[in-house]
Amino acid sequence: MSKRPRSYPHPLPLVLMAAAVLIIEAVALKAGHTTALVIIGAVCGIAVITLIVGYDAHKAAMGAAILSCFTLTWNGWYLGPVRPGDLLVLLALLFFLIAEPNRRLPMPPWWIKQLALIILLLAMLHIVIPQDTQYLAGRTVITATGKLTVSTKGTLASANLGTAFKFIVAVFAIPLVFTFASYQNRKAPRWLAIAFTTGAAASGWAAMAGKLGFGKIAQLVTHIPPSPGRQFGFSLHPNFLAAGLTICVPLSTWLVFSADRRERWLGIITLPGLLLGVYASGSRGGAACVALALVLSLVILPRARPYAPMTGLSLVVLAGAIAAVVPSFGVSILKATRLIGGISTTGSDQARTIVAHQAHLDIAHSPLYGVGLQVSFEAQNVYLQELAAGGLLLFFAMAVYSLGAAFVAWKLMPQYDLAAALLTITLTIGALNIFEADLTDRFYYVPAAILVALLYADRLEKEEGVPAVPSVDLTKARS
Repeated sequence: MSKRPRSYPHPLPLVLMAAAVLIIEAVALKAGHTTALVIIGAVCGIAVITLIVGYDAHKAAMGAAILSCFTLTWNGWYLGPVRPGDLLVLLALLFFLIAEPNRRLPMPPWWIKQLALIILLLAMLHIVIPQDTQYLAGRTVITATGKLTVSTKGTLASANLGTAFKFIVAVFAIPLVFTFASYQNRKAPRWLAIAFTTGAAASGWAAMAGKLGFGKIAQLVTHIPPSPGRQFGFSLHPNFLAAGLTICVPLSTWLVFSADRRERWLGIITLPGLLLGVYASGSRGGAACVALALVLSLVILPRARPYAPMTGLSLVVLAGAIAAVVPSFGVSILKATRLIGGISTTGSDQARTIVAHQAHLDIAHSPLYGVGLQVSFEAQNVYLQELAAGGLLLFFAMAVYSLGAAFVAWKLMPQYDLAAALLTITLTIGALNIFEADLTDRFYYVPAAILVALLYADRLEKEEGVPAVPSVDLTKARS
């Protein structure tokens, strides 16, 4: 690919950035969030220095995008009130706008835009037509420490809009950043997928280290004290850890069967980290879905498919041998993942029952547009979260989003092996949503964003004749 001429910044992005920073600074000053002021000031300073010294904004943007992808599963890592992964997404978008001020925004496909518009519509509806404050005040919720309480607040416009903003960053801003990255370099989707997988695997290895008694490794990042039981890795909760690791398993399997030797070694290193991290998390849903992700990967990935029967047989033989030689090993795995005995699941089951009951009450109270996006963190699983927070509007918009991603991945599979891994993730997430409650977590939407970047790179290849990410050699894959 020919080297792009050095681009000089257009003043409009800087003006918009400065206006946004001033607004956020004013809000933070009023709320007294001094740490937020420092972080926002630092981001503004980086942008200004970049403009002054004339550094290549393309490289800065690509670096920020890859770093964000690497850390988005680390939802327990905070700098003050801000997650660096979220901040890097916005910083990457800023640098891309500086680097390409006159370029039209590479808008994501319609199935992403419709979800973003529905989220905005729901936020507005709950401000214009608010829910009954008495009902909202009487809702039963579970605190962060697992205790029962009753909400003392009605619907707050700021909480509703704040959740909508974070949701839109996940759904819309991340694909926008990744498509900018594809415009800069056609290999960006592959780089982003690798960064996402290695970042998640690092969290998994840290969780397994905690399981072995080296919990301070994860504490260095999250500042959460080590636990002798279920591990957090770099996440806020073991279930978040398991979800982030599980959705990366197809990408790691894709690396294991890559035609590139270095990528194969990367897959060999990351896949055990992901699997052991799920084991260390003690997540029952994660344990079930990580097995599903492995099976689907072997069946769907073109380069893995010829090895699926032998791999499956080898795993069965290995499991049987371990069970015969060390019977306690299999039992210990089932106990660690809380599928039998071991760590008590009574408290977790009771909490799930309570929040599921409240979600059903919320759905009955407002089936069309829910009781507000501010409750989207509370229900038992993603599907109940969608219906309780946004009603049928959000539920169907999310269904269209998932089906759109699956269709695009299926369509791109003949040309790109990465698309097969992303299709596997889409199917895995559909199952994971039954067990986990990650509706607004940014890492849940990264695979679809990588898929959008791959779709954009494919379009550029057809328009310009520039090779995109390496395609599948079906002849070799089937041999």
